[in-house]
Amino acid sequence: MALTDHDTLDGLEEAMGAARTAGIECLAGIELSARWARGVVHIVGLHLDPTATALRDGVRAQQAERRRRAEQIAERLERAGCEGVATRVMAAVGDGVPGRAHFARDLVAAGYAKTMQQAFDRYLQRGRRGYAPVHWARLEAVVDWIHAAGGVAVFAHPLRYHLSRGALRAAVQAFCEAGGEAIEVCNGGGGRDDPASAAALARRYNLKASMGSDFHDPEFPWVEIGRLAPLPRDLEPVWQAWGFHDAG
Repeated sequence: MALTDHDTLDGLEEAMGAARTAGIECLAGIELSARWARGVVHIVGLHLDPTATALRDGVRAQQAERRRRAEQIAERLERAGCEGVATRVMAAVGDGVPGRAHFARDLVAAGYAKTMQQAFDRYLQRGRRGYAPVHWARLEAVVDWIHAAGGVAVFAHPLRYHLSRGALRAAVQAFCEAGGEAIEVCNGGGGRDDPASAAALARRYNLKASMGSDFHDPEFPWVEIGRLAPLPRDLEPVWQAWGFHDAG
């Protein structure tokens, strides 16, 4: 398994310790938000050195941007009548950086939404009262950070960006030109046809295949860790070069 938290390496030490206790091989990883010409995509870094300076510097920059966005979200939710949200969320994360899921959980607990999904739909999605834009590092820079840490760059959940077919191909092409090596073919919570479409992209661009649960929170019941469809047999798994022959 690999832990690939969004724009942070903070959970790796705990995850690796728990994995060792359970007899599981745990690889260091991360999922980084990246700015591409026509929008934002997510790039996973796998089997990397979490102490690498370039990666750590990049992560610090990403977290500073997340912190700025969190402050704006808190202000906008307060103006929308969601009282006390900033104080509660900041207290809950302590020294960490809150993401939208933290705000969604608080909105449910405070009675402003019935479910996490409703909190996103009502307050946190683009165009809603609590939404705040964010300015991520360029795609090329994110891939460079991963490579500087000795990792492999993976284009994450390609069918989740609501891009046209042509725009998606352009994004994957840009990823390949930046040096990306793999694409996520199977992931949790996607549509029925997503794996086949992602596999077609892997074949078209000669990319290795990866998989991931995209698990964010136990409040999202439709995503279950490790419950994934198998990769198509004609694709090369990204973990094969590391001596692993199966994945769960």
